Amino acid sequence: MAVLGLATLGLVLSNVVGIALLRDNMMGRVDRQIEQLAKVGKTKGELVFPAKPVRSDAVSELLARRLASAQLVMIFTPDGKLKADTAVDDRPVIDDLRTGVTYTVPGTADHPWRLHAVELPNGNTWVIAQSLAELEQTETSAIAIAVAVSAVTLLLIGLAANAVVRLGLRPLTRMEATAGQIARGDFARRVHARDPHTEPGRLATAMNVMLDRLQAEIAARTESETRMRRFLADASHELRTPLTSVRGFAELHRRGGDADEAMRRIEDEAARMGVLVNDLLTLAQLDEERPLDRGPVDLLEVAADTIRDARVRVPERHVRLTGLGGALAPVSVVGDEARLRQVAANLVGNALCHTPPDADVTVRVGRTDGAAVLEVADTGPGIPPEHVPRLFDRLYRVGQGRSRADGGAGLGLAIVAAIVRSHGGRVEVDTRPGAGAAFRVFLPDSEAAPSPR
Repeated sequence: MAVLGLATLGLVLSNVVGIALLRDNMMGRVDRQIEQLAKVGKTKGELVFPAKPVRSDAVSELLARRLASAQLVMIFTPDGKLKADTAVDDRPVIDDLRTGVTYTVPGTADHPWRLHAVELPNGNTWVIAQSLAELEQTETSAIAIAVAVSAVTLLLIGLAANAVVRLGLRPLTRMEATAGQIARGDFARRVHARDPHTEPGRLATAMNVMLDRLQAEIAARTESETRMRRFLADASHELRTPLTSVRGFAELHRRGGDADEAMRRIEDEAARMGVLVNDLLTLAQLDEERPLDRGPVDLLEVAADTIRDARVRVPERHVRLTGLGGALAPVSVVGDEARLRQVAANLVGNALCHTPPDADVTVRVGRTDGAAVLEVADTGPGIPPEHVPRLFDRLYRVGQGRSRADGGAGLGLAIVAAIVRSHGGRVEVDTRPGAGAAFRVFLPDSEAAPSPR
């Protein structure tokens, strides 16, 4: 519509200017013609018209031959009376006769006249008049032609613009259809971009990138919601089990059962429920990304203390401390000492809990590739490959060896992963069925550690 409006404005202006120039050109030719005839009449006017009016056919024929290009010739006496003329029917209406200038006067018909008057040597006035009927007819025809041509031109421009706009909007129409399918839930749909160098092509590319990110976010959120529902169901089940036991032993005590046994079991279940609640609270605090109590921490000291605690709890198990690829040496990092001790304790406790009594547990401390490493390895049965991707999920247990009877609620490794991630590190697992498992914690060392928050 804007293109058509501009085209219309341009055609109107060009036609107005063109017709004005055409009129000026034709008016100039008329003026030059009558001025030239006026000069001839000034010198030879009395030769053309005799002193007395002659009304014979010979005079008319003479005037027709001499003044073939003029519409009208008139001679006025000094007192303003018409002496002679060549008019038949139509003639100019002269109210004020002016000499030496060319001007326009009305006529007895519907068209004006252009006239020029000169004074003759004998005192008479010679007037040459040219009818503007032909000029106005030419101007009217030019206007009609201009209007017709402009209308056809605008029609062709409109049709061409409509075709070009439809062709240009075709990619956007396809995008609209794709967007409608996406709005109906088909997030796998993508916009086809034929030429990425055009604006529709760049828009299609940007839309596809946005859709990829949107689909990834939706998939991640769906997975997160699934994990959350599973976590809530498992947590409810884990809490319901000790609560059911507490209620049962309390009922047994009320009915006069063994009071000591009932109280002991109630205390055990309460302690188990307290550990579970504390673990859940720890995960909630880590999810909130609360500031850590950072400071220098020696991983060698942390590992040694953890091993001493393990030997006190299970003195029959073989737990040893070695260096990572060399002799033992202090390994300093910047972190929250209490959290890092919890990491070491969870890994060692996990290895002791889920391996046979004759399996060895080895804790290694060292540096590699600019990172501090804490490794806990065992010689147990290992972990099946299908369970490895979900080892760090909350409340996830592997088989019967990770049942509640073994004391595991499935939160230890989730807490390890959350603490290590909050320190800017990562956890890796190396395991094969029948070849044991090795959990490696990589932390920024003291030179590359993040500043305290």
